[in-house]
Amino acid sequence: MAIRQGWAVRVGSVGETQIRVHITMIFLIAWYAWMGWKNSGSSGALDEVVFIVLLFASVLLHEFGHIFAARHYGIGTPDVLLTPIGGIARIASLPKRPAQELVIALAGPLVTLAIVLALTGAFVVGGERSLRIGSGFLDLPLWSALLYTNVILLLFNLIPAFPMDGGRVLRALLAMRLGLVRGTRIAARIGQAIAAGFALFGITHSPILLLIAGFVFLGAQAELEAVQASVITDRLDAAHLLTPDLVELRPDITLEGAMRIAVRSDQAAFPVTDLDRRLLGVLTRDDLLRGIADAGLDATLAVALQPRDDLDAIAPDAPFNQAMQRLQQSGRDLLPVVDDAGRFVGLITAHHVTALLTAERTRRGITGT
Repeated sequence: MAIRQGWAVRVGSVGETQIRVHITMIFLIAWYAWMGWKNSGSSGALDEVVFIVLLFASVLLHEFGHIFAARHYGIGTPDVLLTPIGGIARIASLPKRPAQELVIALAGPLVTLAIVLALTGAFVVGGERSLRIGSGFLDLPLWSALLYTNVILLLFNLIPAFPMDGGRVLRALLAMRLGLVRGTRIAARIGQAIAAGFALFGITHSPILLLIAGFVFLGAQAELEAVQASVITDRLDAAHLLTPDLVELRPDITLEGAMRIAVRSDQAAFPVTDLDRRLLGVLTRDDLLRGIADAGLDATLAVALQPRDDLDAIAPDAPFNQAMQRLQQSGRDLLPVVDDAGRFVGLITAHHVTALLTAERTRRGITGT
């Protein structure tokens, strides 16, 4: 279900929310342009591109419906990503109350409904337009194609299955009476049952439904696991995520000395600190091997370590979600934790966080079923 954020380009922002477009959108636009050109030449290609641009403008407006509703409740909205399969508005955290999630979930479909009503009114008042699409949507006039596509998107989004808005509406309604985790579990299972129905129908009627079924089934499971993890992580901060029993290195030892320590340890990375425990950098095993290859065993750590200025760091009291976001944005598998005085507190590593969450889920009896 993950979509690579590194393949997205920022094209603008609205307030705190960055608008990002996944580079695979180029292929979608190119395919529609090619289909239009095959049917009607350059004018057909232009018509298809206009249709796609207007369609994804509608999708973007839908996502900003969610975003503005989330902002109303003080929830951060870092970015919105447009991909060939739709838009993804990133909400910083789950709403505190189910009623808030209900409003946020419905805000997007309400925007789409407004677009449908506006297009319907324009179509009734103005009649058919001369601008036409070639083969992108049953050879309908542009505005008719845009209208019917938005109707389809509205109905599809209201299917009560994650990750569609209908699944979040269902979860919010269930959570009002059953609590977040149980409500999510029931909503996820309902969504997966719907996905199974899509798959059975798709086997005999439409292969595309098999892809949709997989998308819905995995989306439901991902949502359930995310909520279960949030139960564990809500009260955790960066200090709870530190890798235990870290071996620290001093900057004056040689690479040979560091190698001797590394072969007796299972650490993937070694913090390098001075006598006052100020962080000078981090030495990974790959850094160590490259340093030995480039400078020899007698060189000091300075030639191989990742210097402190190149590393992101976080405070010990930073919340779990912020720590995970910074770890992901760093592009590394580790995140140093440093106090206000600049002293090294510990390292957060992706491997240890995964092991910690797995152990905590087991201790609490939380499973993916």
